[in-house]
Amino acid sequence: MVCVSGMHVWSICEHHPLPFWCEVTIGYIPQKHVLGLSKFARIAHQFAHRLYLQEQLGEQIADEICLIFGTNDVAVILKGEHICMSAHGIRIPALMTSLVTRSCFRESSETRLVFLRLVMPSP
Repeated sequence: MVCVSGMHVWSICEHHPLPFWCEVTIGYIPQKHVLGLSKFARIAHQFAHRLYLQEQLGEQIADEICLIFGTNDVAVILKGEHICMSAHGIRIPALMTSLVTRSCFRESSETRLVFLRLVMPSP
């Protein structure tokens, strides 16, 4: 399993046309090919330049990685702060976390747990 985390991207929320930022974490299980680390950041950055809901952004990133690798063994976590909540409206900052899982990350609780333990901070 390979995990790449700490990538920060900005996007525009299609719900409130205001910016949001996300920290992106990607996990995958390589088959025949591996991808250079900078490619993950490029993929995340490429899709962040559109109007999105955070969940849709995670789906697009996962879809692209699946397409490039020819495998569905992919998981994507996005943790984002939405300006519509922190600077507009209620004005309280909060992080929204979304998780996209495919193939073995969805079907195997053991694989999913290994991934989450690798990338989530310890309490």
